Amino acid sequence: MRTTMLVAAVLWVGLAQAAVPQAPALALSQAPAPTTPAPAPAAADDEDDDEGPAKPPPPVEAPKAEETQGAVTPVAPTRPGEEQRLVSGAPLYNPNVAVHIVEQKAYSDSGKRELVLFPVALQANGKFTQHFGTFGSFVWHLQENFGLQITGGYNWYNAESGFNAELVEKVRAEAQAATSLLWTWGVMGGVEVTPLYAKFAWFEGTLAHFSIVLNGGAGLGGTRHQLKPESVKADGSVSPATFGDTGARFMGSLGAGFRLQLGKHFAFRLEVRDVVYTAKVDSVNGCNVDDLRAMDAKLRMGQPVESAVVGGGCNVTSFTGTVEGTDYKRSNDVPLALNLVRLPSSDVLNNVGLYIGASFLF
Repeated sequence: MRTTMLVAAVLWVGLAQAAVPQAPALALSQAPAPTTPAPAPAAADDEDDDEGPAKPPPPVEAPKAEETQGAVTPVAPTRPGEEQRLVSGAPLYNPNVAVHIVEQKAYSDSGKRELVLFPVALQANGKFTQHFGTFGSFVWHLQENFGLQITGGYNWYNAESGFNAELVEKVRAEAQAATSLLWTWGVMGGVEVTPLYAKFAWFEGTLAHFSIVLNGGAGLGGTRHQLKPESVKADGSVSPATFGDTGARFMGSLGAGFRLQLGKHFAFRLEVRDVVYTAKVDSVNGCNVDDLRAMDAKLRMGQPVESAVVGGGCNVTSFTGTVEGTDYKRSNDVPLALNLVRLPSSDVLNNVGLYIGASFLF
């Protein structure tokens, strides 16, 4: 009986285990479930109110800038909600970032007019002649880099150089008449271009605007020739030089220089200009070789030059009277003028001058 009861109990336990389902085993490759940070513990209800409000948590440290090839990643603000702004051309939170700025030209030349005065204009290549004068220009800037220009002026000192006078004194020779032709006045119109513009700091807080200028033009100019050089008499008095008018010539001009603009209206200019003109001496004071020969014949006969028969363009009165302040007779210039035109010479002269001045823009 006991044996039968034991066998029945074992069979009942086995049937019970088969009826219960088994849970599957956990795979080794299965990723663990993500963990979430536990919320901050709430303040205890029994916390003392006298300690004041709870301090905010410390700010999260900003990540460092990550440098990559040719670029720098800006750093996020250290305080939440504060936007990044530029300070002195670089981000506030990353001063190592270089920012290139192209600044617009402060003063535009387009549509402006410019009055230029060159109180000093001196010849730089004076070999047989020497010139000093004063010139002025008016420039109308049609565009930023292009304008129309008109220039005029007068050489208040124009005479043969000391080198030419030394040739006459020591070796009894002088330059040909065309080579030593003098330039008195000129008026030329043309264009001006500005191919290059830059700026630099002028003292502290001031920008100077620097530009290269190129100009060219054409016009007319007056010429004359020295007939008698200045001399000193035995009594110590000075006999001044005398000149004869040789007429107007076609002239061309090429120049280059720079303009330094300080402020909105004022600028300084330094230019080098080459004035080119043809030189052919075939008349003096409007009198050609035939007119001068007729006047010279009258002088040889002791008669006044006014009695000579000359052409309508000959200015006979320029050979009459005396030089102001002296007793030198102008009729003595007739044979000197005849020597110039008896064998006419021609040449192309280059008067290279240095022009220094200032301008006003409006």
